[in-house]
Amino acid sequence: MNEFTQKRSHIHAVIVICALATYHVAGDMNELTQERSHIHASIVRRPLVSHQTARNMNELTQVRSHTHASIVKRASVSHQAAGNMNELTQERSRIHASIVKSLLIGYQAAGDMNEFTQ
Repeated sequence: MNEFTQKRSHIHAVIVICALATYHVAGDMNELTQERSHIHASIVRRPLVSHQTARNMNELTQVRSHTHASIVKRASVSHQAAGNMNELTQERSRIHASIVKSLLIGYQAAGDMNEFTQ
């Protein structure tokens, strides 16, 4: 009976040891699963951060392009205004020259008439 009790105790101990080992393995597997989930979340998070950074850079590029276009438009408007002023100045100079010519022709005609009269 003693031998039988010892074998039963040994079998019971082996069962308990196996159960504890299984529990320990299950705990390790749970930790590994959590670690894998953490790694997966980190892998997913990195592209999302990169995507957000790329979107932010794209927005900044668009703002810079819009600002550049605005500067170019302003410069173009200023250039056009300067061109218009230049044309107006040239037109005024032509009118002034035409007036002076008319006066000179009138003066010349009067001089000729004066000579002819003398």
